Amino acid sequence: MSLPDPVMRPDAVDHYVTLLADDGSLPSEAFCLTVVRGLSVTEALTRVDAPPSGRTATLADAGQTSVAAYPDDLPLVVADHLDGWTLLAADNGYHCARAEVVAKLSVGTVAASVYWNVEFDSNLMLAQEGRVLSAFEFIGSAPRSGDRPDAIRPYLEGLTFEDAHAYRFCAEALAFLERLSGVRVPADWSTRDLPAAVIVDPLRFRPPNPRNWLSVDGTDLEPSHEAARRAAERACEAHGVVPDGDLLARAHAEYREALHLRWQRCLPQALPADPVERLQAESRRRHAENGAERAAVARAHAVAATDGSRVADPAEALGWAVYNAIQADRAVNPHQVDLRWVQRLT
Repeated sequence: MSLPDPVMRPDAVDHYVTLLADDGSLPSEAFCLTVVRGLSVTEALTRVDAPPSGRTATLADAGQTSVAAYPDDLPLVVADHLDGWTLLAADNGYHCARAEVVAKLSVGTVAASVYWNVEFDSNLMLAQEGRVLSAFEFIGSAPRSGDRPDAIRPYLEGLTFEDAHAYRFCAEALAFLERLSGVRVPADWSTRDLPAAVIVDPLRFRPPNPRNWLSVDGTDLEPSHEAARRAAERACEAHGVVPDGDLLARAHAEYREALHLRWQRCLPQALPADPVERLQAESRRRHAENGAERAAVARAHAVAATDGSRVADPAEALGWAVYNAIQADRAVNPHQVDLRWVQRLT
């Protein structure tokens, strides 16, 4: 499968400068836009760990909802199918810009992604047939990486990434996506009601370096499957879980339920004009009853503790079991976690 011929429109960069301006229609501070050729919205969302939910949202509302959830995490993505390509967008999201996610999205086809945030982190990536061909930070001078770093060159002709004025860095990155796909993001796109879904990152339940969790609160743990089993059993008993069936699928389903409850709690609402009353209203929403939401998070991690405890390596098994057990406790009581049970694993 060959890469598409570049679609060169002379006004592309200016188009995106307008969309990113203060009165424009795309997020300018932090944004991730990913495109993939030939996949349905359903398939694309599933590949990026966000199975379709049946819900819809505008990009603008999804961004406001994620911000309203802070300090809790609420990763939302909206999707659309335009001219043979599916677009995945996240206001202040990063998941769909990760190399392993873009690579998975590109299996059997072509995908690309652009990301930036307020800290001037950035990434522009092209993938094909499950491999990242080329990637680089477009804000800065990092060299290109990937299996074929120069494969991206035809889509970058004339894009300098040197002029930060008027959002031009980011506008040039979006122009790259247009050149690859031929799809121009419409001016009203962020206000269109589109399929939307929550993202459950697989790393939530199996973070890198599980051995980091073999020393907790001054207690050093000796790796063993027996200790991992006891940590998982204690988590399941504490949070009312019977660990059976496809454990990892159950963990994802429970966590997805929690995110849907959080989504509902944080939907955009009309706020008072008075600044003090506005802050009070936002505080009431942030501290609204969320027991069911937190209980679902706890159940997800308790199930994941059991799943992790069964991997072949005893150090990884214990690390992931302890990590998930602690996250389960933190979900229901984030300000005071009793870790005395860890000492009893020794």
